[in-house]
Amino acid sequence: MRTAVRGWFWAWLVAGTVWSATADADVLKVGDRLAELDVATDASGKPLKLKSFKGKWVVITVGADWCKPCAKELPTWDKLAGELKGKVVFVAVDIDDEIDVGKKFHDKLKLRHMVRAYLPSDKSGVAGNYGSDHMPSTFVADGQGIVRLVREGFETGDADGEYKKLKDALAKLVK
Repeated sequence: MRTAVRGWFWAWLVAGTVWSATADADVLKVGDRLAELDVATDASGKPLKLKSFKGKWVVITVGADWCKPCAKELPTWDKLAGELKGKVVFVAVDIDDEIDVGKKFHDKLKLRHMVRAYLPSDKSGVAGNYGSDHMPSTFVADGQGIVRLVREGFETGDADGEYKKLKDALAKLVK
C-alpha cells in the first residue's frame, strides 16, 4: 500500500511539474514574436488584430476586472499612453470570459488613451501566451512585433514609481 501511494505521489508531482513548465514555456518572453489575438474584439465589437499596428511600438497590458492590481495599473498606463501618443500604441486587453464585464471594467477606469481589446480567455487559444496566470502582465513590442520588454505585476502602492519605470524603459527602447 505504501509503495502504491508513494508511486501515485511521484506520478502526480512529475505530471504537475511538467504541466507547470509547459504552461510557463508558452508565455511570451523577450525575443519572441507577439501572438496574434485570435478572438479579440475592440470596444465596438469589431475584430482586433495586432498586425494592424505593424511598424509601431506597442505596449500590450493584460488584465481582468477581478485583478485588483490591474485596476491601479490601467489608469497609470493610460496616462502614459496620452503622453506618448504618436510614438507608442497602448492596448488594454481584458481577458474576462464575458466581454460586457471587461467593457464595464474599462469604462469604470475611464480609459481614454488606450485601445481597448476584449479577449475572452475561455474562447482564446493565445490568452495564456500573455501571462494570464500572472496579472497584470505587460509586453512591449517593436514595429516588427518582437517582444522587447516583459513586466509581470504592478506595485499598487507605488503607481508613480511604476509609471516612471515603464516611461524610462520606453525612452530607452523607442528612439
